Amino acid sequence: MVRHVAITCIRHFVTKENEEKRYIGWTNVPIVKKPNVSHSLHADVVITSDLLRCRQTAYVLFPNHVIECSYRWRELHFGDFEGKTYAELQTVESYRRWIDDPIHHSPPNGESFRHFQGRIERAIDDLISRSASHTVVVTHGGVIRYLLSQYAPKTRPFWEWHVPFGEGVTLYNTRERWKERKRCISLAAVRFKESENG
Repeated sequence: MVRHVAITCIRHFVTKENEEKRYIGWTNVPIVKKPNVSHSLHADVVITSDLLRCRQTAYVLFPNHVIECSYRWRELHFGDFEGKTYAELQTVESYRRWIDDPIHHSPPNGESFRHFQGRIERAIDDLISRSASHTVVVTHGGVIRYLLSQYAPKTRPFWEWHVPFGEGVTLYNTRERWKERKRCISLAAVRFKESENG
């Protein structure tokens, strides 16, 4: 029997540090405001990165849902680059090496891409081991880029994917294809409508 499993990944709402274009991997900062949005997403399970900006976003979008938190859905840890901007880092040799080849170079005192990748793959294993047919994950830009680069129906490199803050994508696949790590059958954008009331 073919069982379909949809995973919707939503990028957290914007933070002050995002507006300032700072690297904030594991830095635990709040969102700027809690927008009043409406949607018709039905989720069997809602999981969020354990960082504050994702938890706040999840509680805004799913106020009546039990929300699970997991460190596995965190952004890449930017190490010594945390809290800094491109302008502050552009002449730093270790930053240039990382920007030119992030697969083989890691931020000093940060997380390697391979570790980041393994952490997300284990999080996917957890999702597909459940009986849920639709899981919503509130997470970070880098996590969503990784998932799209690996599992979107069309192949595009990591940096060519972009999901705005407070928006997301739904990846549709069968449980068997997820287990075999095959690309998804289809992909849909997820946008939220600003509510006019309240």
